[in-house]
Amino acid sequence: MGAAIILSVEHLSKNFKSGSHTLTVLRDISFSIEEGAACAIVGPSGSGKTTLIALCAGLERPSAGSVVFNGIDLQLQNEDRLAWIRNEYIGFVFQTFQLIPSLTALENVMVPAEIRGENHARSRAAELLRSVGLEDRLRHYPVQLSGGEQQRVAIARAFMNRPKLLFADEPTGNLDAETSRNIIDLLFELNETAGATLVLVTHDPELTQRATRVIRLRGGVVDSDVRRGGASERFHGDSGA
Repeated sequence: MGAAIILSVEHLSKNFKSGSHTLTVLRDISFSIEEGAACAIVGPSGSGKTTLIALCAGLERPSAGSVVFNGIDLQLQNEDRLAWIRNEYIGFVFQTFQLIPSLTALENVMVPAEIRGENHARSRAAELLRSVGLEDRLRHYPVQLSGGEQQRVAIARAFMNRPKLLFADEPTGNLDAETSRNIIDLLFELNETAGATLVLVTHDPELTQRATRVIRLRGGVVDSDVRRGGASERFHGDSGA
């Protein structure tokens, strides 16, 4: 028996109004992701990758279709409930780190747990920073950290609430090659040890190669959907978009 499905996307579309015009960013996208998978979403700029993960995380509402996360239909939830679901089950890592400048590394990692009113946040945050190799940077502020160190803090923060699903949007985009490799190793190590499902938007060939699943977008549709080993689960011919 295969792994349980943690994310199911059915006939998802997203349109944006621009004056009298309607721009279709995503069109009739369907796929599902199993628990524990590491899925890379790739494609040229403007293909809808970031919009897709925003919809999958309940940060935006679709124009049509549905997203079901962990058995919860996100379209049926109000904004407060969506915020609770994200804080309870979902982690985020962004290209720009998004650390709070006035907080130390330790305090930045503690933020998600403090929002939940969780006890022992400080000890867990320190443990996570040790796991990403920053045990000697706990009291440093973001401005005192390198780009790679800031991204490590962001990853530790993303795992603070033990997420079932981690979204990463170009997590190596602002990093040099060596630091990128270290961050990639860290993400996949935490994927294995913490059991979090990864959904990664990336242009990084090494990160894509490490993924167990690669969904390629082109012109707002799924162009190909390939599992590791080269076996194609689904393929859509070039739409010409």
